[in-house]
Amino acid sequence: MTLCLYPTDPTTEFLRPVFDRICALPDVEPFEGDSIEDDDFLDNLYEALEKANSIVFLGHGSTNCLYGTSLNPMIDDKSGNLDLLRNKRLIFFACRSEGFIKEYNLHDGLGFGFIPTTLDDASEGRKLHKLDITTLDSLDLDFFKDSIVRIWDGALSEHDLSDLSKFQKSFEFYANVEIANVLTTQQDLPNFRLVADMLYYLYTDMTHIV
Repeated sequence: MTLCLYPTDPTTEFLRPVFDRICALPDVEPFEGDSIEDDDFLDNLYEALEKANSIVFLGHGSTNCLYGTSLNPMIDDKSGNLDLLRNKRLIFFACRSEGFIKEYNLHDGLGFGFIPTTLDDASEGRKLHKLDITTLDSLDLDFFKDSIVRIWDGALSEHDLSDLSKFQKSFEFYANVEIANVLTTQQDLPNFRLVADMLYYLYTDMTHIV
């Protein structure tokens, strides 16, 4: 069974179509909710992680934590559930999740670099991104988020999540489709070339740790 984790957070609501698309795949169990307001959230999460042989996470992350609602720690070395990620296929669509997978010596995991989706993220760009993204406008970020959804949709139309290498290649292909799109048809965006560069780093920072 594949468990798809999607903790409630207004800044990741744009990923709802991705969550719905993944949960429509065979043998996928959805897991969502408010990790702060729901007193049973962490207990239910533990049980769900135990049963899963594959885990997808859509949300916020860092090199040492996957976060729930309002950046409340959900999975880390203090949560008591980190070891439940071991010996399972992992896809963590979260900031710096590649570092998280490496930090905890996890395997068969697909992780990402810094994924800026808010103006607050952009303001931190010089510290966390390879690009200077401090000039990003909300229109740029909205298009970037829409591109992310289209990339996932395209990749899932060709491959399920059972083979991470094949899924990664499809993700890369559709990211390049979006790069071509922004360069040829979205020149009215305030920073269209920067958005194209962000899409480039979205897929080049994606790493499959075997």
